[in-house]
Amino acid sequence: MKIGEVHDANRKIVGRTILHFDAVESTNETAKELLDSDVEEGLVAWADRQAAGRGRHGRAWASPLGGLYASWVLGLLVGMPVVKALRHFGVFAGLKYPNDAVYQHRKIAGILSEGVYRHDVYHVVVGIGVNTNVDLDKLPAEVQPRATTLKREVSLFVANEEFLDYLLNQLDDLYSRYRNTRIEFLLKDYRGQCTTIGKRVSATIGKDRVIGKAYDIATNGALVIADDQGAKHEFFEGTLEILK
Repeated sequence: MKIGEVHDANRKIVGRTILHFDAVESTNETAKELLDSDVEEGLVAWADRQAAGRGRHGRAWASPLGGLYASWVLGLLVGMPVVKALRHFGVFAGLKYPNDAVYQHRKIAGILSEGVYRHDVYHVVVGIGVNTNVDLDKLPAEVQPRATTLKREVSLFVANEEFLDYLLNQLDDLYSRYRNTRIEFLLKDYRGQCTTIGKRVSATIGKDRVIGKAYDIATNGALVIADDQGAKHEFFEGTLEILK
């Protein structure tokens, strides 16, 4: 059920229109449905609760009341603005490749990007889930040891509206840079926030398992892993584990 609609003419693209929902199955699915009605680029669908939130590889994303769950028709390196917003509000998070925001090895935000066609036009729907005003014990027991929340880490209350406003401003600025800046410069910023680089990792690439050091980010966005024999491998999709 939609409970509000906000228009901000000061934003260039991202977040000029925000649709606020009480509860949805998934903000990504809501955004896909909205694509059938010729929506503007940068539209944001924000929900207080999700009944069927999803992460990468089809995993469930717990969405209790209090978190921030947004999707918009846009595809970018959106992990960077999420990290900037978390740092702004007191959690010095970093990025675990490709775009999980983590703090002290605990996940605090996740991002799901999906490409869809509507009327022969390709769109990218990006979903963000941030554990903002969520009690840790409200999350599923199996994820609690690996998760954290803004509420747990910061003593001051941060309203979801305030967090979302700051996040959208960062996303809007990034999108402007994306359209006018070489991707190499954006990837340089990404490297500075990615805590995976320099770590020893295990990755599944196709049917092979590669163990080595996370070495760099390629210009195509892949994580470059240097194995113990010195050979370099590009990791896009699959299972990535940071080794102790």
